Amino acid sequence: MTAEFAPGGPGGTGVHVDLSEWAWVINIYVQDLDDLLGPAPEIPSDPLDALAATMKEAPELPSDPVRARLLPDGVLDDPEAAAEFRRFAQTTLLERKRADAEALRRVALTPGLVDAAGARQLLGALNDLRLMLGTRLGVTEDGVLAGGEDLQAYQSYGLFTYLQGLLVDVLAGDWGGPGDGDSAP
Repeated sequence: MTAEFAPGGPGGTGVHVDLSEWAWVINIYVQDLDDLLGPAPEIPSDPLDALAATMKEAPELPSDPVRARLLPDGVLDDPEAAAEFRRFAQTTLLERKRADAEALRRVALTPGLVDAAGARQLLGALNDLRLMLGTRLGVTEDGVLAGGEDLQAYQSYGLFTYLQGLLVDVLAGDWGGPGDGDSAP
């Protein structure tokens, strides 16, 4: 077993990442997330045209429960304000989620050192994968609902939870190194 995340870089400013053991499962679910998010919208390069594109009607809250979990209302209890938030923020949020997922895919295939921004992208992508799987599996604050038949998805959900926890520990300086009692699911 490899150490998936470890402090690294000069002065401990980065995180050494080696997800090669999990690259195959990460790639499967990152592709699933990409498909769920859909293609990137065309954004005009001219700033005035780009601004005019935001003047169109706000996108609806997604009807797909997984997509709705990934793109929630930014304002609760005020549908008009929530629609305005979606109109101005949804494209940027989708771009960030796509970039985070691509960063996770890239680092899973090529272990190395990432900086703080790269670590944030990995956390974002791992969280999105957990949200996607957790919504599909019916995971609540009380745990996983009984009756789920997709063992692979449950195991992957556990893996992404484990990896996210390890990365948070490294970033918080709580990493005990190999053999600190943590073990992969």
